Amino acid sequence: MHRTLWFAAAVLACAATAAPARAGGFGIPEVGVRRTGMAAVVGRPDEPSAVFHNPAGLTLLPGVRVYATFGLAVLTTEFKLRPWDQSDRWIDAPVDAEGYYPTTRPTRAIGAIPMLTASAEILPGKLWGAVAAYVSNGTGAQFADTDVTRYHLIDGYIVSPTITAVAAYQINRKLSVGLGAGMMNVRVHGKRHLFPIVNGIDAERLLGSNAELVIDGEDWKFTWNAGVLARPIPKLTLGATVIGRVDPMLEGEVRLTTGDDATVPGDQYIGNQKTGLVLPWTFLGGANYDVTPKLEIGTEVRYYLYRSYKEQRTQINGLPLVSQLLTPKNYNDSWQLAGGVRVHDLPQAPCVELMAGVHYDRTPAPAQTVTFDQPTFSHWGLHTGVRFPVGRFKLAASYLHYWYEIPIIKDSITNPPSNIRGAGGNNIMTVSVEAALGGSIL
Repeated sequence: MHRTLWFAAAVLACAATAAPARAGGFGIPEVGVRRTGMAAVVGRPDEPSAVFHNPAGLTLLPGVRVYATFGLAVLTTEFKLRPWDQSDRWIDAPVDAEGYYPTTRPTRAIGAIPMLTASAEILPGKLWGAVAAYVSNGTGAQFADTDVTRYHLIDGYIVSPTITAVAAYQINRKLSVGLGAGMMNVRVHGKRHLFPIVNGIDAERLLGSNAELVIDGEDWKFTWNAGVLARPIPKLTLGATVIGRVDPMLEGEVRLTTGDDATVPGDQYIGNQKTGLVLPWTFLGGANYDVTPKLEIGTEVRYYLYRSYKEQRTQINGLPLVSQLLTPKNYNDSWQLAGGVRVHDLPQAPCVELMAGVHYDRTPAPAQTVTFDQPTFSHWGLHTGVRFPVGRFKLAASYLHYWYEIPIIKDSITNPPSNIRGAGGNNIMTVSVEAALGGSIL
């Protein structure tokens, strides 16, 4: 068979790695300590991370503010992978009594969640503005190139830096509105070995047993959000936000290098691909209530409209024999419920705020379509955090832990199949500094 046909088959088998997705929506909503500490932020976004969660919350920030926050996510996951048709020809790891290869763990599985924001009260009591730069999704994972996962994933990441401008207007003492608009740069990268059985044909002689496939893609897209903040009674605040749908077309290079045991070792073939990705309509709502002057409770819901993401379409350019491929996704809408408490103004520490909360996040992806490059699972989260002033600064720190609900997958439709069982969690540590220029931080 002509080598371009093998290359086309490789792309057909593997281009799905170009477009990973996240549980509960594309982005990681853990931005800012009000969110990571209490879980409920939409109904009372009283720090500059409001530009992400509810832009109307800028009206809670008098004067000029400069804000920096950084979150680090460290995943602790492990998997057992079930052998698939003819995998034992190239993977010599032992299989246990339950039919799985030995437990595997990523050598690196981390995420970064930074934000830098400046806000200002432009017209006292009426108009606020802000500019911000943040990364709502910056995650990556790596496995050893000799691991049993090498035909699924060796190295991959997705990162989406965003710059945005926000305006908020207080209509009256009970109602404020906000609007944000910006540009998002979505970048993905995936590397793995190509399984030598391609579309049912043994390609070991031509490709080798460790042919390397690398896929890259990126796109710039306009993004926006809008929010409202209401205070119908003095002790109660209500918030709602909508985030517009974005449809990036991730364009980049596809590169295949034959293995060291191929007929022509190290031979390289290069093409281009475009893969569509859905960042769905997202709707957020929250309510916060002051039970006592020292105790606030809050709740919120986030709903991701993923129902339209039924397939992933990849266009192949510059290669013969293949022009596009369709990969079933069959996503459902996903949602997250969260709630928490904030205790403040205690006699023992009058300026310290203590926060705690919980959330449950339901994944949009059916178990059949889970992949190693960006696994997506339902999970529980436990939030804890503290904020306190130091002069014109407010310092904050939080710790958030996820418990993933990893299903036992027996009917995977990925290529190769990702029939797995596993366990895992995520540890998210966040710190922030907020400075008030020309006024009090309180």
